Amino acid sequence: MHELRNLASLAIVFCLIAQTGCTPAVQTTPMEIDRVRYDPAVARFPASVGVYFPDDFFDNNFYHTTADDYQLIFHNNPAAATRQALDLAFTEAFAEVRYLDTLQQGFAEEDLAFVVVPNIVSMPSHLDPQIIAVGVVYQFEFFAEGKHLYSWQVAGLDYAKQAVGQSSQGPGRSLGQGDLHRKITAAEFDAVARGAVWDAISVLLAGFDQQRLLTGRLPVPEVTKSVVNKSLPDVGDPVTLAMIGPVYDQDQDPAKKRLERCMLEKIQENQLSLQPMVQGDLRDRLFPWLSRSNYPRGLNELESIIRAPAVRERLQELGIDYVLSWDGETNQAQFTGPFYVTAYGVVGYESADKVSSLRADLLAVEDGRIVTSFESTREGTDTVLGLILVPVPIQEDTEEAVCEEITREIDGFLQTVRAANQVTVGNLTQE
Repeated sequence: MHELRNLASLAIVFCLIAQTGCTPAVQTTPMEIDRVRYDPAVARFPASVGVYFPDDFFDNNFYHTTADDYQLIFHNNPAAATRQALDLAFTEAFAEVRYLDTLQQGFAEEDLAFVVVPNIVSMPSHLDPQIIAVGVVYQFEFFAEGKHLYSWQVAGLDYAKQAVGQSSQGPGRSLGQGDLHRKITAAEFDAVARGAVWDAISVLLAGFDQQRLLTGRLPVPEVTKSVVNKSLPDVGDPVTLAMIGPVYDQDQDPAKKRLERCMLEKIQENQLSLQPMVQGDLRDRLFPWLSRSNYPRGLNELESIIRAPAVRERLQELGIDYVLSWDGETNQAQFTGPFYVTAYGVVGYESADKVSSLRADLLAVEDGRIVTSFESTREGTDTVLGLILVPVPIQEDTEEAVCEEITREIDGFLQTVRAANQVTVGNLTQE
């Protein structure tokens, strides 16, 4: 009998161990956002709206499972973060926001243009060793005069990539031979999820004026923030230039980031009269217009963004005179040539032709139009020489050459325009 009890106890222990080993770990992090992170550049509708959060709004719990061998499950409830972000969006978009206890309360208040009822539909994710991608989908129901008026679904996305062979412990750290996968942490997941919430809010703010059934019930929007009046700068003063590249996140595209850094270095080395504001510094200041889902896919979209009154005023407040939209690339052929590895060392050479090109369009903040365009192309050859002991690479920096030419051309053009404006103003003053 005593042995049976011992066997039963051992069976229970083994069962618990087996169950623990097979049950994925659940990691929960409180999803809070920094409400003061953004000061949206949007016009405000001089109207009052009501907002009602349904009773089950805060019961939206989502579980996300990784695709690697760690089999982690991340538990997330984005309701609190969503409410904080929506509070910022609604207070910036409307003159007055009233939070309602019931939907019927909004029907009784006749001065409300409409009542908004937000819902969290889903929070899809893709989690594997190379990428953390999280989306969020919201459904907004609009009511007016006791009736349903309109439905609008809004989605946001954010993701973080990591190359194979790097660990999540930090950049530049390689995995050991025994570590075949990247372990996604709860903090990494939560950071991307917060980004998805902000991206969805950016879509809400940027796309609201396209919802005609709603805007038709509202007065004309107005920009409430005053423009900073600037006197005409002297010829020698630096021209403030906002730089916008072809991709939203240059950290995920090293080639584009390298080109931007190259142009910045040439501006500094040549002591040009340009004061650049890089894309990373500009994105938050122009929220929601340069967010992932709203990022301009061409010059036409960028022109439309700059022409928006609230955006133009924000750029002027920042002292930005021009926006520089740029793109470029380097194409390199395969190495060819007589190159031999012998018992006595390496002998011969290999070479590869390459071409670097860089194009930039200059847009004036005053009217959002393209002022002029610049383009530079440089051809070169990379060579590997086979000497006695080791091969010696000799690279031709074609990217540096195009950056040098483009930045000098931009600086020269802007100084010419400024000098001409000074002469014009001087003649008008004399008259």
